[in-house]
Amino acid sequence: MIRPSLIAAISLICLSQSALADDAGIYLGAGFANGRLTACNNASCNYYSANSRDNAHLRLVGGYDFNKYIGIEAGLSGLGTYRVQDTAGSTVGTVKASAVTLAAKGGYAFPHGFSIFGKLGLASVRTQYTADPGWILTMGADQKSTGVVVAAGGQYNLNDSVGFRLYTEIVTYKDDGYTGAVGGTTLMAVFKF
Repeated sequence: MIRPSLIAAISLICLSQSALADDAGIYLGAGFANGRLTACNNASCNYYSANSRDNAHLRLVGGYDFNKYIGIEAGLSGLGTYRVQDTAGSTVGTVKASAVTLAAKGGYAFPHGFSIFGKLGLASVRTQYTADPGWILTMGADQKSTGVVVAAGGQYNLNDSVGFRLYTEIVTYKDDGYTGAVGGTTLMAVFKF
């Protein structure tokens, strides 16, 4: 004979699984970020830091939430244009950086549409260098390297389809001339399908 408590437990499990399935799905996001580059010249490791010469960089993301706690996210990020310094601290040119990222995303959803999240993954970073007049590049002008992407932030969902994110993201890289990290704050609209 089946006990009522067993029926209640099975019913709760089925209901919780359907609730988790409601939180699953595909989403796309678009927004803008500011940026700050901190880099170290590989020869002597003199650090320098610079704000982006661009006011806002375009960020695009696409992802899949398996449930309200775990997901995966890919991104395409313009990271900005920055001045480059030599070991003596002189400005010798500029670097324009962009990245393609793939990250695991974890988070927690609070009642009333607010959630927090963090992500950790890999980045493929492209750096394009331009020398100032009087300076010569001693490395490739167009380089690709791998790095890490780390982010944390919050999201507020207006309804089941539209939300807004505010988060901080850091992308690291190491190319032939510099080891660096670009960090910035992003404001983004997110659309869930």
